[in-house]
Formats: sequence, C-alpha cells, structure tokens
Amino acid sequence: MTEDEAQNKRFDLSVQTRNFEIDLFWKRSLFFWGFISAAFVGYAALRQSDLRIVVACFGMICSCAWTLVNRGSKYWQENWETKVERFEDPITGALFVQEELPQSYKGWWLRGRQYSVSKLAIALSDYVFLLWVAIVVSEIVKHFAPGNVRPFLTEIGLDLFVPFSALYIILLFVFGRKTTRPKPHVKNTKNAST
Repeated sequence: MTEDEAQNKRFDLSVQTRNFEIDLFWKRSLFFWGFISAAFVGYAALRQSDLRIVVACFGMICSCAWTLVNRGSKYWQENWETKVERFEDPITGALFVQEELPQSYKGWWLRGRQYSVSKLAIALSDYVFLLWVAIVVSEIVKHFAPGNVRPFLTEIGLDLFVPFSALYIILLFVFGRKTTRPKPHVKNTKNAST
C-alpha cells in the first residue's frame, strides 16, 4: 500500500468513525430518554405512594448517567473530527474545516444559526438532571420536614425553579453556540526525515 493510499484509508476511516460517533450520540440519548420518560410517568402515576421517592431517585440517576454519556459521546466525536481535519487537507482540501457563509437570503427569522446541536443536548440533559434533583429534594422535604414547614419549603422551591428555568434559557442562547476551533497544526510527515 502506498503512502497516498494509506492516507486516503485513514481519512475514510476517520470520516466513517466520526459519523458513527454522531449516530451513537443520538441513539444513546434515545435510550436514556426511554428510561427517563418511564420514570416521569411512574412518578406521576404514584400520587400518594412512598415509592415516589424511589422512582424519583431512579430518574435522577438515569439523568445523571445521560448527561455523563452525552459528554463522553461528545469527546469521541470531537476526537474523530480532529482526525478528519488532520487527514483531509492532502485529500479533499479544507472541506470540513472551512465553513461556508450563512444563507442570509432566508431572512432573519428562518435562517440557520451557529448553535451546537450536541451542546444543546448536553444542556438539556443537565436541566433534566437538575429537575430530578429538585423532585428528589421535594420528596425528602415531604417525608422528613416538619408539617408546618413543608408548604413554605415547597413554595420557595417552586418560586426559585421558575426563574432558574428562565435563566437557563438565556444561558442556552449564550453558551449553546458552536465553538470555533483553531485549525489543527498538520505536520508534514514526508519531509520529517530531512
């Protein structure tokens, strides 16, 4: 196999693996959403049961695992994107690295934006995790707080969660944007021995 054929093979494998990692990112999210939605349904169905705290803890654990798996998936996706960028220049030129100008003729409202789909999915998984934490804390308050304090603590929790959610939306707009990475330094291996 010549060096050019090996370079082409490395590039093709990097692109295929990158696409595979993106596909796995969404499959894993669907997997966790199945458990999380089942926990939401179970929690709502057990209106006055002591098992609500067990279901809430299960939802919290699933959400925590989901947010960690999202970050792991993003790590491997970025790992293979870096390899694609490193191997692409001699084969396709700056095909993946170079971004095109946005299609501004579609108007302000309907045109695309530079938001990172995976960052937003990670942020959503974080929010769902925090929601489950709030539900677990609420269940603990219901079970262990003195009767005269419960309504006060519940009202404070609800009063805080709504502004937190509004702030979270603002943070999504600010930090959910795509991060522009510097072009990786590509070392010329053909002239490295001279």
